[in-house]
Amino acid sequence: MTFEPPQKGNPHQLTMNQHTFPSASISRFANEKGAVQVLRKASEKVFHARPADRIFCAQRVWDQQAEGGFMKGIEDAYQALARVILDDPAFRLGRQHFNVINEFYCLWNIRAQWKMNERLADPSIGSASEVIGLLSHYTQDEQEQLEAGGIGYIRPDLTIPSRSLVAPSIRLNLTDAVRAMSGETWQLLHAGEGEFVVPDNFFKWLFVPLSPTVCFCAHPEVNPSSLHCDGVAAINRLAIDASIDYYFARDLDHCPQ
Repeated sequence: MTFEPPQKGNPHQLTMNQHTFPSASISRFANEKGAVQVLRKASEKVFHARPADRIFCAQRVWDQQAEGGFMKGIEDAYQALARVILDDPAFRLGRQHFNVINEFYCLWNIRAQWKMNERLADPSIGSASEVIGLLSHYTQDEQEQLEAGGIGYIRPDLTIPSRSLVAPSIRLNLTDAVRAMSGETWQLLHAGEGEFVVPDNFFKWLFVPLSPTVCFCAHPEVNPSSLHCDGVAAINRLAIDASIDYYFARDLDHCPQ
């Protein structure tokens, strides 16, 4: 199924391209021209993309209330932590930071999974003969106003947008996933040689690339000291193996494998 585009001009500023890994995070890997280098696994095609490009996005899979609500809150907390870490070489992670990373890690991977899934059909509440009547038959503009305001609605054809059901599903999944990670301890890894690859998801392993040379890791067996080329290569191989559709970096030639 294709996504439902907003009306021409998108007057209510609904987010069509919903990032799984935030554009602010992708931007930290951008080169001097503002682009990252991407490899598409199916074709092995290598190309440059900007952080706003559609390859990094689901298209209106969850609703605006989720995008601008709890998801934005998680992203904002994570980006604030990321800025402090990258601005202060002496910064030390503490237990008070772990939940911020847990929530971000889980949100990234859950959104990536929904992006890869086949889009859900819009469910129907029943046939016209089974429904006494709707109080209002909302126009597309009214429907978009309601979504922008965080209010659900039923269309005149008695269907409900699947994105309004995906959003609470993501939130419940997120709550369970974060609870399961409550005992994880994150540390910072620094690449002394080479640069990190960013996969389209990292379900299999507890890593979150932060910049070309900095990465979060929750595997206690990994030494948090500066990584040599072989250590960076080992993490990059895990990232490439975990990715399903694509992976990216500032410059793939600088990423040992």
